[in-house]
Parts: sequence; structure tokens; C-alpha cells
Amino acid sequence: MSEYKIASRYAKALFDKAVEDNVLDAVKTDIEHLLLITSESREFVLFLNSPLYKMTAKKGAINKLFESANPLTKGVFALMVEKFRESFIPAMGRAFIQMYNRKNQIVEAIITSAVTLEASEIKRIENYIIEQTQAKSVLMNQLIDKEIIGGITIEFDGKIYDNTIISQLNKVKKELQIA
Repeated sequence: MSEYKIASRYAKALFDKAVEDNVLDAVKTDIEHLLLITSESREFVLFLNSPLYKMTAKKGAINKLFESANPLTKGVFALMVEKFRESFIPAMGRAFIQMYNRKNQIVEAIITSAVTLEASEIKRIENYIIEQTQAKSVLMNQLIDKEIIGGITIEFDGKIYDNTIISQLNKVKKELQIA
């Protein structure tokens, strides 16, 4: 079974139970903490993936890191360790956040530009995304990539809008090769 399927099943179970118990926001906070730890600590991810550490060591470490977490969150983490699925915990966290965003009509967008965009430009892009998706809000991440020369790419909702100079140059180059 693929990582996505395994992670999604645990995320769905956690999400449904959190909604049922009315602790969705608390669990989301725990998952955000998990994703922060896994993005900042390669050692923690290696620890989760390593067969050299026993189940009790992994459970103990997770309990220490998440001792103030919601019992539901800690229970799912413990279950995943008991079922030897601890390497899927970060992927489960990402799947959970996707479910949370879908339920709350939040769209994640990645904007890539050659320079930092002004607040008014970001607001226009946000309004465009809301208009296209009917979302309530947009979580935007802006990346700077000098190689695109100019223009922007906007990625959201499984779509990529590319209006960069480098992509336009590549199109012209392709057309010239065909002619």
C-alpha cells in the first residue's frame, strides 16, 4: 500500500474523531507542531524511520515531544507506532492539514516570483484565487527564484498559472525549433 493511502487513512480517522469530539482546532495545532518539528529536524524523521530503535523508545520520544498535545492526537501517534507505521506520521500530518483546509474552505497557494511582491499585488492575487475557488481564505507562500527572470507562477488547487519570462522564452525557443 502506498504512503499516501496509509497516511490518509490515519488522517481521516483522526480528523473524523476530532470533529466528533469537537477538538478539531486543538488537534490541528498539534499537527502543525508535528509538521514544524519534522521540517526542522531531520534527525527526528530519521529516528522515526530507523528500525534500530525499539517501539518503546519511539513512543517515549513522541510522548515527550507531545506531552501537552490533545489525548486524541497522542493516541493516534501511539497507535501508528504500535502498528509499525511511525514513518508515516509526517505524511499523516500533511494529509490531516489538507482535510482541515478542505473542510474550512482554505486554499493553499504558492507564488513564485523573481522579486518580493508588494502587499497590493499579493492582495490582488489572493482575491483572484478566492474568486476562482470560492474559498473563504488563502494561505500563501511566496518563493523568490531569480532564474525565472520576471513574472510569476501561481500554484493552487492543483493548477499552475505560469506567466514567467523564462517560460515565455522557452515557448518561443520551441516554436523556432519547430519552424
